[in-house]
Amino acid sequence: MKRFRMGQLYRYARPASPGLPDIDGIPNFHYIVASDGSPTLQLERGINAPSATRAVDGERLAVVLLSSNENKLGSAENPWHDTLAPDEGLARYFGDNKTPDVDPGTVSGNRTLLRQFELHTSPEKTKRELAAPILFFRSTRKGFKEFAGLGLITGAKRVTQFSDKNGGFFTNYLFDLAIISLTEEDESLAMLWIQDRRDPGREARVANAMAPKARRQWIKYGSPEIERIRRRVSRRHILPKREQVSSATSENGKTLEAVYRFYEPRRHRFEALASLACESMVRGTGAAYRRGWLTRGTGDGGLDFVGRLDIGEGLAGTKLVVLGQAKCERIDTATGGVHIARTVARLRRGWVGAYVTTSFFSEAVQREVYEDQYPVLLLNGTALANEVVKLKLAGGFANVEKFLEHVDADYEAQVSNRRPEEVLWD
Repeated sequence: MKRFRMGQLYRYARPASPGLPDIDGIPNFHYIVASDGSPTLQLERGINAPSATRAVDGERLAVVLLSSNENKLGSAENPWHDTLAPDEGLARYFGDNKTPDVDPGTVSGNRTLLRQFELHTSPEKTKRELAAPILFFRSTRKGFKEFAGLGLITGAKRVTQFSDKNGGFFTNYLFDLAIISLTEEDESLAMLWIQDRRDPGREARVANAMAPKARRQWIKYGSPEIERIRRRVSRRHILPKREQVSSATSENGKTLEAVYRFYEPRRHRFEALASLACESMVRGTGAAYRRGWLTRGTGDGGLDFVGRLDIGEGLAGTKLVVLGQAKCERIDTATGGVHIARTVARLRRGWVGAYVTTSFFSEAVQREVYEDQYPVLLLNGTALANEVVKLKLAGGFANVEKFLEHVDADYEAQVSNRRPEEVLWD
C-alpha cells in the first residue's frame, strides 16, 4: 500500500515520473500520490490542492498539501517563516498573499485554507467529514520533500508583513494548525484514504473509512478532541552547535555579525535589542507579550530587562513576570551556564526567565535547563538574527546598522529602577 511516513524523505523530480517507485534510490513522491483516473498531486506552490471532487453527497476537497521551504529560513526573502514542529504537534503557516493593496482573502491559497478553516472548526459532524486533510511537507534541499505530518486548522488571523521586493507592507493570513497523531498507523499515512476522498462515487462518510484513527476521532467529537489526538514525541530538545550557528555568508550570519560589531564596544546597551527581540519571538508564537523596561547597567543582579506574558482574559486570565538576561558574547563561543543560573536564581514562583545571546547554548547548559525544568526561554544568536531581520524589514530600515542605531537611540528612555513585579500592574 502506498503511504507517506513521518520524517521520510521523498524524491520530487521534474518532470514527474509516476511509474517509478524510486528515483536515485529514494521513494518517488509522484509514485506515492499517483491515482488511476485522477490528475497527479503537486507541490509546485506553498498551498496546493486538486480540483474539488463532485461526489454523490456534495462537493468536497480531497486534500490540501502545504509545502514549506527551509532553505530560505531567516533570509530577507522569508523572515516570516513557517513553523513546523511535528514532535510538538503544532504548525504555523503563512498564506500566499505577498502583494500590497490586495485583500488576502481573495488570493487562491488563502481562499482555500479559509474555506477549510470553516469546516475544520465546525460543530457539525457532516461538515467535518467534508473537511480536507492537510498534509505537510518541507523542502530541505531542491528536489526533495520530507513528510511532516497530518494537520487540522485551529486558527486564522490577518497579519502585516513586509517585502521590499514586492513593494512594501502587505496583509496576509497566518494559520495555526494542530499536527495529529499517527501512532496507530505506525507513523504513516495511507494514500488509499486520499484516493477514496477523490472518488465521486463515495459519500464523505464512506470515503473517510481509511482515515487515521485520530482523524476519525476528531470527525466524531470535533475540536474538544484535538488535545487528546495531538502528536507528541517524548524526546529531549537539545540542539547541537551546528543548528544554532548560521553560516557567515548567510543572511542570518551577516546580520548577527553586524549586531555583534555594533554592541561589542557598548555591551550593556545590548539589552534594548534583546528585550525587543524577546517580544518579537514570543509574539511570533501567538502568545501575548508586553515589554516592560530595562534595568540600570550596574547592580542589576543578573537582570537586564523586564517583560510580561499575558495568558487568558478576564477572570480566566493571569499575568506572568518575565525576567530577561542579555549577553553580547563572541559568536563562536558557547554562553556560560553560570549566567543562566543567575537568571534562574532571581525567579519567584510563577515567574519566567528569558536569556538572549549573540552566541549559542552548549548541550550541557540545555540539558541542565531541561532536566531541572527551569522556566527559561533561550534565544540563541541565530534566532536573534532572525528576529532582527524581521524587525528591520517591518520598520522599513535600509540596513541592519540603521535599525540598530534606531533601537539604541531609545535606550535611555527605557531604563527604570522599578521592581520587576510592578510590570503586573501596568
